[in-house]
Amino acid sequence: MGLIYLDSSVALRAILNCEERTNVQQWLDTPGETFVSSRLLKTEVLRVLRKDDRPLVEALPLLERVGLIDITREIHTLAESIERHVKTRDALHLGTALFIGERIKVATHDAGMKAAAQHLGLHVVDPVL
Repeated sequence: MGLIYLDSSVALRAILNCEERTNVQQWLDTPGETFVSSRLLKTEVLRVLRKDDRPLVEALPLLERVGLIDITREIHTLAESIERHVKTRDALHLGTALFIGERIKVATHDAGMKAAAQHLGLHVVDPVL
């Protein structure tokens, strides 16, 4: 049980038609887990659905399950201070996870994000594997 920070590499697998979809959806239904993410997650998910010309309502089950945190000036400062080379959106996700603190686990299936999160001392889980 705990607090899990969800990034788009996992979140999108709960929505899109891929072989891991059922497993990720079951993982998201784990009792006692609380899922949070940056408000950026909603933007990423909706942009992918729009790009694929899919109905935006497909995102609702996931987005209703995840608490979304606005990106504040403090989160930008944390993201800007990350030493390792990561993409800007990944730095914003990691900055948000660092801002939350309190033994948060980062759920990602992205190798670069995983390496950066571990380098920052964050615990990482990959429910896609």
